[in-house]
Amino acid sequence: MGFVDSEVTKNFFVDSVPAKNRGRCFSVNEMFGTRAKAFIGDSKIHDANFAFLSTSLAKLHKKLYEPKVYFTYQKDIDINPGGGFVDFVTYYTVNWAGIMNEMRNVVGNNANFIPRVNASLTQKNVNVYTYEVAYDLRFIELEKMKKIDLQKSIEEIYRNAILAGWDFFVQKVAYLGLNGGTGLFNDANVKVTTIDNNEATGKGFEGLSDDAFVGFINGIFETYLDQSNMNITLLPNRILVPTFVQSDAVSRYSQLYTNTLLDFIKEHNLGKAQSGAEDFKLVIEARPDLNTAGVGGHGRIVAYRKDEDFVRIDMPYPMQHYITLPNIDKMSYTSAFVGQVSQVQLPYNTSNTELGVVSYWDFTK
Repeated sequence: MGFVDSEVTKNFFVDSVPAKNRGRCFSVNEMFGTRAKAFIGDSKIHDANFAFLSTSLAKLHKKLYEPKVYFTYQKDIDINPGGGFVDFVTYYTVNWAGIMNEMRNVVGNNANFIPRVNASLTQKNVNVYTYEVAYDLRFIELEKMKKIDLQKSIEEIYRNAILAGWDFFVQKVAYLGLNGGTGLFNDANVKVTTIDNNEATGKGFEGLSDDAFVGFINGIFETYLDQSNMNITLLPNRILVPTFVQSDAVSRYSQLYTNTLLDFIKEHNLGKAQSGAEDFKLVIEARPDLNTAGVGGHGRIVAYRKDEDFVRIDMPYPMQHYITLPNIDKMSYTSAFVGQVSQVQLPYNTSNTELGVVSYWDFTK
């Protein structure tokens, strides 16, 4: 079946157009009406980065949430910067031989010789460690950064990360040493004294009386005074302890003192009493690296006087930007950062058989 042309009574192509619009041009408004706005818009199709669905719909906080890092080596050790790139740090110590005393130099009728005093210089070298790091910033990323409005530049963000890595490195060198070297917490020339805490019920002084705790701190000062002929210029003003010792000290209260035991010891100790100086300030702080230090790994207390003459680190070339060059192979700018730091120097600790300015006190339990 089918149909013939004579049976078609309506032309669908012509009759679909209203009679008034036949044979002439007509507008979109006439075709669809005034309420319809086909193909007409007033919003952006893309943003400045040519990305569809513009990101301007999101609220941008310009504050950057960077990692929170903290380092303690600057508080514990004096830093001596400058000097440029070196292989070693050298210093000299003076030795006295045949020093006079109250009896040897008495000259009387029976004396037939006069003692001689000799002096010598000993040269000492400590290792210097070089820290190097480089980062690549691609050309295209640099162009993208021009469109980002943040609190800090990308270069500054990278620089902060690099400097944080440098501080972690220096703290490792300062406290424990590197590549066979030693640090403030494990120097081979520091005398070790044993703390008998076998009666303790836990770590450190836990379970021991307040008297035992205070007596130990005053015992450190007593040892220094006895072995230095009461030389108050050598008295420790900084005592670093394991974290469990600090936790125990700040948990103790008594009617004899109005604050924690730790604060009481800072204000009332033999060092302050003997020095007679109002400005003598004892600092007692915890360091996690001391928790397992010492003979047997039961914890170590480090006492010393914080002064550049006694404990020092050199930074011949402090960490800084060294050079930036284009790298065509990686289509980037490569920036090099370089720094040098020395091993910890303890000029007044010459042997672990005699007391020096720095001393170690190790728990037996």
